[in-house]
Amino acid sequence: MNKVKEYAYLQFPLCLLGETYKDPEHGLNMIIGYGIMNYAKKLPYELNRVAMQAIYDYGRNHDKLQPYLAKSMTEAVDDGTILYEDEFNGFDSKAKFKPDPDLCINPMLKLFDEDPDMREEAILNYQLHLAASEDHLSINISSNAFIKSDFDEASIIKQAFEERFGPDAMPIIKKDLVYEFRDEQLHDIDLFRAYIGISSIIGRRNFANTNKPAILSRMIGCKSRAAFEYYSQEPHLRPTIERYSKRYQMDHLLHTLRDREFIMMLSPKRRRSFYISKYMAPEDLAKLIKQSQNRYGMRERIKQAAATL
Repeated sequence: MNKVKEYAYLQFPLCLLGETYKDPEHGLNMIIGYGIMNYAKKLPYELNRVAMQAIYDYGRNHDKLQPYLAKSMTEAVDDGTILYEDEFNGFDSKAKFKPDPDLCINPMLKLFDEDPDMREEAILNYQLHLAASEDHLSINISSNAFIKSDFDEASIIKQAFEERFGPDAMPIIKKDLVYEFRDEQLHDIDLFRAYIGISSIIGRRNFANTNKPAILSRMIGCKSRAAFEYYSQEPHLRPTIERYSKRYQMDHLLHTLRDREFIMMLSPKRRRSFYISKYMAPEDLAKLIKQSQNRYGMRERIKQAAATL
């Protein structure tokens, strides 16, 4: 039996966090839509399977299909190009899905050659089907069109941001966490924003050295000082900037993230910067920091020794 993945992850551009201040639910939907499409479009496909999935969904999940694909298939069925039997919906007597190659699959493949747009829509339908499966993201997609619309809108925002500030940070988050904040914890969305901002700072490392202004900048979707200065006067962002520029409010936010086991942080004395990581025992973070410092110290010693030669 195939095992469901313990965790499934979505990746998206950091700048989309800014959209959660205009409309929190829509902003999170764009993050979800971009993450799903970004995952799906990387999945391999075979055209035979693409055609078979389109035929299956035409009969069993018609509302899920993108409008152009559904319309093209309806026209092909109506004019007899695809000999599709509504009574059986492509199933044989043993309830196995086996559409006739000559009546369904081959005509679909021919249509793909004649209509590249239909072909691309059918490929996307298959990739989204695969992405939603238990072996991948294990989610339910009721409408491909909604996912595609959110992705397209998010892509326009990403493109505009990157034209001005260069490649954006691309944080990764557990799929279940995004859904949880959208559906159950929208009132705590600042925790989500801060956690994503911190995750984008850490990247693929075990921990990072950072400060509160950098976290605030990332919270509003800005990867750099230039981006923060550009967006910081936006009316929908000002309340958050003013609130979390205050020491108490930012400390409370970070401590809440730590107490709820999202992050761990250690602050050396007499320093404004601090070390931060995804959640782990404080002793484990301290050990990683010391190991890193020792490696850095050895490199300096080697450099200095080499200079004496």
